[in-house]
Amino acid sequence: MTQQNGHLSVVSTPIGNLGDLSSRAGDVLARSDILACEDTRMTRKLLSLCGIQTKAKLLPYHDHNGQTMRPKLIAAMQAGKAVALVSDAGTPLVSDPGYKLVAACHEFDIQVNAVPGPSAVLAGLAIAGLPSDRFLFAGFVPATTNAARTTFQGFAALPVTSIWFDSPKRLAGNLALMQEVFGNRLAVVAREMTKLYESYQRDCLAELAAFYASAAAPKGEIVILVSGADPGHATFDDDALRLMLREELCTHSLRDAVKTVTEISGKPRKYIYALAIEIGKE
Repeated sequence: MTQQNGHLSVVSTPIGNLGDLSSRAGDVLARSDILACEDTRMTRKLLSLCGIQTKAKLLPYHDHNGQTMRPKLIAAMQAGKAVALVSDAGTPLVSDPGYKLVAACHEFDIQVNAVPGPSAVLAGLAIAGLPSDRFLFAGFVPATTNAARTTFQGFAALPVTSIWFDSPKRLAGNLALMQEVFGNRLAVVAREMTKLYESYQRDCLAELAAFYASAAAPKGEIVILVSGADPGHATFDDDALRLMLREELCTHSLRDAVKTVTEISGKPRKYIYALAIEIGKE
């Protein structure tokens, strides 16, 4: 089916809990001309299991071919094609190259639609029982110990729940490192969120680190959620303030970012504003 106006739909698609696929997502997948897939095999499996009939062309779109595929997808949408961006599971654009395709669509004035659905980040937050009024998604834990320690130190003083993706093989070591940097805070390790065999464990970091150090590495995708610093005892150096500002400026205006960081840190607004201007010049 060719749309009169080409556009991109960002489609959240589960693998496992098929009931999580919304009727709207199924309709978009069925009607699109092109499915840009993180893995075409996984998308074919989803289409088959959900009984979705489509004449769409399935094309791979991932870290390794994104630079080559983006111009082709943009050209297709400019020609009136409807493209759906599909991840293996959960919501696209969270720690994958999808945002570059969305940015390119905006550059060429191509409409982008979100088709909401499962998100491991939000699903983990929902079951964690940790403060959810303020939280930061920190992405993947860096692969080296020194880089991970430096990154954790940047979050240690923040009175917000931090959410991390991690590798099962590095989980025990990273939990121990978190306990070293954050202190023995309450945390949750969630596995395979939005999928069939999802599970989670909730305990203090030291206990979680000890458990995973003595057990076989878990299978599947891992989300770690860690409670924030006590606001009454939080201290904020310039590195922590800049980190918060960069996170806020990714999704908010300069005015809103300055307001949020001022409220969290208790620092003077004029000082926070000056730091935000410095970041803008970098």
